[in-house]
Amino acid sequence: MQHLPTLEVMKYAIRAEVCTQCSQRQPAQGDWPHLNRPRPCEPECTIFINLPKIRLVAHRVHSQSLTPYEDAMREMICQTCHNHHTAGDYCAPRTTRQCPLSRYAGLVVDALDRIEKTR
Repeated sequence: MQHLPTLEVMKYAIRAEVCTQCSQRQPAQGDWPHLNRPRPCEPECTIFINLPKIRLVAHRVHSQSLTPYEDAMREMICQTCHNHHTAGDYCAPRTTRQCPLSRYAGLVVDALDRIEKTR
């Protein structure tokens, strides 16, 4: 039986690989030397808010293409999202790639895939 990676391991990997490139990161945050501590923006970030569901998607979907991952996230996460009033099929932040989960899904999937391969 293969176990899912812990949320703390996932958070560490995302902070190291995704947060460093995030357009919503505050300029004062710059290089965050504390990968084991949350950045100030994490409580509002759709990636961190939905990390347990993202973990399930990453574990269940196996594809060389990002599309199946995005489809699964849209179905499991976006349909019940409460972060924006247009959430669901016609979510404005998702369609304009302003939602961190939408914008950085590929980086998130890559980071989680590397965790899976090391287990």
